Amino acid sequence: MQRTIAPLPADRLDDALALARTLDLGVRLDARWLRRLTFEDASCPPELLLVAEVDGALAGLCLGALRAGRGVVKLFGVTPRLRRRGIATALFDALEERLCAVGATEVCVEGVAPSYLLPGVDLAHTEAVAFLLQRGYETKRESRVDMAVHLHRVDLDTRDVLDRLAAEGIVIKRASPDEVDATAAMARETFSAEWAAEVSEAAYFDPLPLFIAREGARIVAFAAYDVTGPARFGPTGTDPAYRRRGIGGALLKECLRSLRDRGEVVAAIGWAGPIGYYARAVGARIHRVYWSFAKALAEAPET
Repeated sequence: MQRTIAPLPADRLDDALALARTLDLGVRLDARWLRRLTFEDASCPPELLLVAEVDGALAGLCLGALRAGRGVVKLFGVTPRLRRRGIATALFDALEERLCAVGATEVCVEGVAPSYLLPGVDLAHTEAVAFLLQRGYETKRESRVDMAVHLHRVDLDTRDVLDRLAAEGIVIKRASPDEVDATAAMARETFSAEWAAEVSEAAYFDPLPLFIAREGARIVAFAAYDVTGPARFGPTGTDPAYRRRGIGGALLKECLRSLRDRGEVVAAIGWAGPIGYYARAVGARIHRVYWSFAKALAEAPET
């Protein structure tokens, strides 16, 4: 078995996608999204996007990033038929060495917004969890979850609530292209820079996967879909002064109905926060559970 570890060539993205689809990720992954997660992400230098080739075919991958001096593993895995042959070990050895060389003092395996694939390591992937623990990665055992919504089993009608909100001076609508920047600014000021970046991603889609609530000229709430992955809901947020009025629920249902209308059967709520709320509002159920892992890196030896 002839094995090499090297950066992922741009012209082999489709091969990497085919490999990723063998890993039971539980999320939709297409070439467009994988490209945005890798070559179009400024935090992913090519030398950290590693793949293993065995006899000329891609057998494993370890896609890394560098965020604020911290290494991040966005995705790793080995094709099932070639596991337990040292491929994952070789990939992580190479990635950790390269991270040390650029001054990273820690590496984590988790979702780091924006531009992430999974919130962490799926606990159903026993081999991956055991591998990381054996390599000295630590976890706080704090769970992050994805939830699933069966779009044809839930009432997504919003007419009554939209009429009520309109009478109160609040209009819910799909954002227009010239409203994306203002919505991102609201997300940044009220929530986080990461959410603002994800909202800004909506500008690359047609139709815009972004709904907003306005009171006059002011944007008071937003909800997006597809910007963190195909058929994935989020992020979403409502100005604290406008909560408990049904705005967030209406935005949620508008997004989910848009997904259903284009032919989706199931939507994901990625990295879900208020689990009980989503269960009550749209019958969402926990679909995947994740832990994050991290490890301190030794300093690179002086040369």
